[in-house]
Amino acid sequence: MIIDSHLHISYSEGEKKSLFEARNELLESMKKFDINYSIIIPDNVPNPKCADMETMFKLIKNEKRFFSMGTINIFHNIGKQIFNLKTLIIAKKICAIKLFPGHDPFYPTDKRCHFVYDLGIMYDIPVVFHTGANPNNYDCAKYNSPKHIIEIAKRFKKLKIVISHFFWPKMEYCYELTKNFKNIYYDTSAMADPEVVEATGGWKKIVQILKKTVKIKPNSVIFGTDWPMCSVDKHIQLIKDLKLDKKREENIFFHNAVNLYKLNVSR
Repeated sequence: MIIDSHLHISYSEGEKKSLFEARNELLESMKKFDINYSIIIPDNVPNPKCADMETMFKLIKNEKRFFSMGTINIFHNIGKQIFNLKTLIIAKKICAIKLFPGHDPFYPTDKRCHFVYDLGIMYDIPVVFHTGANPNNYDCAKYNSPKHIIEIAKRFKKLKIVISHFFWPKMEYCYELTKNFKNIYYDTSAMADPEVVEATGGWKKIVQILKKTVKIKPNSVIFGTDWPMCSVDKHIQLIKDLKLDKKREENIFFHNAVNLYKLNVSR
């Protein structure tokens, strides 16, 4: 059983397709790689190449293999968006809230984000952070550094925090700074991408960092790919190369996501 906890219904620049076609390609990819469930992350602004929340719900309607996150644009009408997220949480339509520091120019410590953290604690759902560099823009990582995220982990001790992309290319730094926080988790999205691997110091280094993380925090690592930008098979191989016992491997591929996001799945 595999849950891909981090992907988007989107397509790349230059491709000519609809988001419905992208959704169908996702279903085909899930079948090809034996992915049982996927958690869709919407864009936080209207985007013809990547489904935002409104479009996402239309695309995944009646598809039981999909779960979804909510998101927010902290620069526009916070009150209305928080009310909308609260409604979606109560209706069990979202399992987490995604924030995009680095894609957007704000820090996790921005007070406008506190409304999201309070919501996460109130309803016991995780807040997921985009971290690390963006292709051709390493400077954006100043917004999503783990040094900011641990300040949130300290202040909001009951908040479950997920770090996406392990703050590449500084994964070792991310590990050292966050390893002692019980309320910080990690998804493996983009960690097997060739650009990320090269910038971080190679495949063996990433495997080593993940193995250390699993050793001290066995329930904290969650399988994710960042499809369609990153390949599913390389991310599956990354987990296989950890050479874990069957139970710990199954936890990463499936059980950790079920427990963290409180997913209603058929096993």
